[in-house]
Amino acid sequence: MTKLSLLTDQLHAAAPQTELLTSSGDLKRFAVDGVKPQVVALPGVVDDVAALLKIASERHLAVLPVGGCTELELGQPPERYDLAICTVRLNALLEHEAADLTCSVQAGMPLAALQQYLTAKGQFLALDPPNAERATIGGILAANASGPQRLRYGAARDLVIGLRVALGDGTIARSGGKVVKNVAGYDLNKLYIGSLGTLGIIVEANFKLIPRPERQETLLVSFENAPAAMETVIALLSSVVTPTAIELLDPAAQRHLSEQAIKMLPAGALALWEGPAHLLAISFSGGAQAVARQLADTRTTATRHAGSPGDHLEDAAHDAFWAAVRAQQIGPVVCKVSLLINELAPFLAHAQTICQEQQLEASAIAHAGSGVIYLQLRPPDATDRLAVVISQLRAQALKSKGSLVITHAPTALKAQINVWGEARPDLRLMETLKQKFDPHHTLVKGRFVGGL
Repeated sequence: MTKLSLLTDQLHAAAPQTELLTSSGDLKRFAVDGVKPQVVALPGVVDDVAALLKIASERHLAVLPVGGCTELELGQPPERYDLAICTVRLNALLEHEAADLTCSVQAGMPLAALQQYLTAKGQFLALDPPNAERATIGGILAANASGPQRLRYGAARDLVIGLRVALGDGTIARSGGKVVKNVAGYDLNKLYIGSLGTLGIIVEANFKLIPRPERQETLLVSFENAPAAMETVIALLSSVVTPTAIELLDPAAQRHLSEQAIKMLPAGALALWEGPAHLLAISFSGGAQAVARQLADTRTTATRHAGSPGDHLEDAAHDAFWAAVRAQQIGPVVCKVSLLINELAPFLAHAQTICQEQQLEASAIAHAGSGVIYLQLRPPDATDRLAVVISQLRAQALKSKGSLVITHAPTALKAQINVWGEARPDLRLMETLKQKFDPHHTLVKGRFVGGL
């Protein structure tokens, strides 16, 4: 009997409701930066997740939690990777308290499936990362993924009210609860969110929900340059209007929006695509009268700052446009830059200058009201030049009291530049937390900040 057979027999015995995959094609599908696991486990119940982790801890196996495989590129290559625990079969809606605006779901449920159920009930979960059809709830929380609507509703840490987590030794832990007003104490939910599965495997999550708005509409406004657009953003954020999202698209990003999305634009909005302008997309949601009033106020504000408003988007055109915008957060080489809002325009100008010097193409979308830029760089195989440009951009971001993380990159580029940047002064504290939560290092090391 081979070592692999012994391992799968042991896993089967301990976790009988788990499917095990060992074919070459399956292992390749779950590879991270070219590193493949020996086995992929798909548990059907939470107890099996705990049993798999307990065996992995005893056998000193390195475990990687996986959801819909949409964020496998995030992070550095793993030091070791023996067992993938994929949560996609843990996909049940456990509870929905419509009157309390809360729900409880298993971690493997895709976001789109949850939104489809909630839409029928007149509610929604205010998370809008890309790849909603495949991205699972657990994966979104582990990666702290978000989208343009974070301006109004916040990110995952603002919406989760409780978690159930399988720790590295197989212990099941709970944090938070099922109501918005929880007991006092450390907010461990925030610790697990964004930890990339290094502290435990999220198996269930409780959320607060939002009533689905009567109307959602978006106004598109073109500007000659990014500084003029950002003056409008600052003016809007200082006014009484409450946008759901404000997205800035540079001319290159507009060229990369999907043809399908552009075809659905009304004529007055499509005309904005014909020049080398920066585009601001400002979305509002709520009652019909409130949305109409805020759109009118925004037109006035934008015009005062030299903007040229086009038609507003609604219904299918609205949804197609924002789906295309979210897709721009993904690409072969993408940097996520977090800055103060008044630093966005100078940073974008600096990025274009140094990319031209290195003969690279850059396209940018920005959650302009939140200070987050997603910068795509091309071509992805220009490894040396990409490393030079990203180093310079990271230095500029740090100089502006911001940060730069590479969210998507080929393995060759990760060998030249760390996706997270230099270790921060609080790394020692994070190492201590990792040791407490996962003392046997069962959950894969190497991918997260500082090699955690």
